[in-house]
Amino acid sequence: MKRNAALRTGLFGILATLLAVALPARAGLQDLAAVSAADLTRVPAHFTRDVLPVLTKVGCNQGACHGQQGGKGGFKLSLRAWDALYDLEQITKDASGKRVAGAMPAETLLLKKATGQLNHGGGKVIEPTSDAYKTVEHWLKLGAPAPGSQLAEIVSIDVTPKKLGPQGPGIEIPLTVIAKYADGYTRDVTSRARFQAMNEAVALVDSDGNVSTSGPGDGTVLVTFGGEVATVSVTVPYSTVPQQSSRIREVSGNPIDAAVARKLNALGLVASPRSSDDDFLRRVYLDTLALLPTVAETKAFLADTTTDKRAKLIDQLLARREHAQYRALRMADLLRVNGQFLSEEGADTYSRWLEEQAAANVPYDKVVRALLTSKGSTYRTGPANYYRVANTPPDLAETTAQAFLGTRIGCAKCHNHPFERWKQSDYYSFAAFFARFQHKYGPEFGEVSVMVRQSGEVGHPKTGKPMPLRPLGGSDLVIPDDQDRRAALADWLTSPSNRLFADVAVNRIWAEYFGVGIVDSTDDFRVSNPPSNPELLAILSDTFIKSGFDVRAVERLILTSETYQRSSVILPGNRMDTRSYARSYPRRLPAEAMIDAIGVATGRPERFYPYPAEYRATMIRDSRIQNYFLETFGRPKREVACTCERSDAPNLSQALHLINSAFVHYKVTEWNGKVMQLIEQAKKLPEFRQDSQIIEDLYLSTLCRYPSAAEQSKMLAYIRGQKDRKAAFEDCLWGLLNAEEFVFNK
Repeated sequence: MKRNAALRTGLFGILATLLAVALPARAGLQDLAAVSAADLTRVPAHFTRDVLPVLTKVGCNQGACHGQQGGKGGFKLSLRAWDALYDLEQITKDASGKRVAGAMPAETLLLKKATGQLNHGGGKVIEPTSDAYKTVEHWLKLGAPAPGSQLAEIVSIDVTPKKLGPQGPGIEIPLTVIAKYADGYTRDVTSRARFQAMNEAVALVDSDGNVSTSGPGDGTVLVTFGGEVATVSVTVPYSTVPQQSSRIREVSGNPIDAAVARKLNALGLVASPRSSDDDFLRRVYLDTLALLPTVAETKAFLADTTTDKRAKLIDQLLARREHAQYRALRMADLLRVNGQFLSEEGADTYSRWLEEQAAANVPYDKVVRALLTSKGSTYRTGPANYYRVANTPPDLAETTAQAFLGTRIGCAKCHNHPFERWKQSDYYSFAAFFARFQHKYGPEFGEVSVMVRQSGEVGHPKTGKPMPLRPLGGSDLVIPDDQDRRAALADWLTSPSNRLFADVAVNRIWAEYFGVGIVDSTDDFRVSNPPSNPELLAILSDTFIKSGFDVRAVERLILTSETYQRSSVILPGNRMDTRSYARSYPRRLPAEAMIDAIGVATGRPERFYPYPAEYRATMIRDSRIQNYFLETFGRPKREVACTCERSDAPNLSQALHLINSAFVHYKVTEWNGKVMQLIEQAKKLPEFRQDSQIIEDLYLSTLCRYPSAAEQSKMLAYIRGQKDRKAAFEDCLWGLLNAEEFVFNK
């Protein structure tokens, strides 16, 4: 019996091969989704174009099933069909070919498990009457042929419509997906594509590509087929008919405000009013300097009646050394300035160089170029430390892609990226730009010199063949051996035509001032994570490029906008907004700003050994310098090339630290601290004015505003009811330090 079955299978395979040869070659490219069940038996099923999309559609090769690293149930497929030949081998030859053995296709393990006729961990994934079943069945009837090398690969997919809305909830619209191949052939692959709603609160999508709106906001539908990715944006207004009075006027003259206004109008959102002078003052100081304004600076600004005082203040703050130090701190986070990797001297040299670049407002493209092409001692050449933190071609490829292109390519090191266009060949072709750098140990302990050889290649992990030089998303480059490959990479990366470089940089700056990026998170640019306001991102990038990559020009444009200067007051018409900038979003102070603000407010600045006493937290150059407060409030360890390592989210430990810790208690109650200083200063005033003046100064020192009449009255009543006057004022200061208004930048 077994012998007869094998004979029938073998004869059938020969017959199927003859049939496949006899049929027109182009027939293998027909769209099976458009072919009736009766015709299906006459159309060759192509393994790559027809069978693998079925397996992907039903989830067989996903990370939770047979696509996981070790496979599942003894059966492994490449993740999302990235390696077709491997998959063919696994299906037809692994386990002695038992998965496709059988007198008829319906009797094979492949189909019996998929249809639930045999025990299968994934359950029933294909209906026997479906086109998907018939596709696989017909491929098996043909003898499970290999795809052949003459057929072109898929190069892109196009989805229509590309944008849905603005429109109300409850609308259903079908999507159409067209695949384009390298030979110019196109086909409708809607029935084989995979669809995923990225924000189900806004839109849902079924397996056939029918999108239905479910609630207000911005959403995205992710479409994948054959390793290609596309998205559809969905906009559902919060209010379909906003009152005319709430429509945002585009009259500020700042292009940021016009772009944000159009987005708010599309969503039916209402903008909060302009912030008060005291709110703006505190916000802009913390955002640009990570410092609170002094009492004198606060009084002077609030007393100024000129109409351009905000613009003048912005220019003054951007020119201060403290701003350069804060910007250097942010770059040091991104570039992992950590003595564990660099040694203490290397970290110090690197940080000083970053601060010098920020203070001189060196164009951003030149800073990045200096990093990528650096050579020399890590103790004497700051940017050379870029090659100390990441010290292999793959590490440098991943670091460079994430830091300057906001692109995470780590998945492509082992396999094609499952959700993006990056293939394994892209990864190693990008890494090849760093193949010829080398380290040489210097004369001092821990010192390293970065040098460049004229030979050295990166090989493909499977074939071992040298990889061509190809920037991400670019074309192959040919560079003579006597030229530094890294210079060519820097040319491409920082070119004004490389919009992604500018997009990533300005998006990161925007997130620093608003707490949430236009693309969020800021280190994760991908097709499946689109910007919340593409027009706004384009305006910022255009400004950046036209200014010669001037960071301060972008900062000035942002800070002078009405969008930045809006109040954080929540209105009924913008309560649900989280990413459209209808209002200012309160943000907890970063760790460094918080500890320095407490030091200023209490008159007891923190000392950071081994640095001099005048050093503030933003001036610490090495993330290894230990401080429990900074660690509790989210200072990053700088172990990964991602700004996401820093946490500004509030938590219970932070609240308990402010309420209960010896750290805060000591600073508040120090004998010669702020309270004692104010008591001594107030003695110059009439006795009846002394207490109210101290309260006023405490408010100005912490919240950067004068107390209201009600606040003044309540604190006076408390103080006069206490026997220990100094302790009473210390209680008031402690209360202000724990106020939400102090802890958050609003």
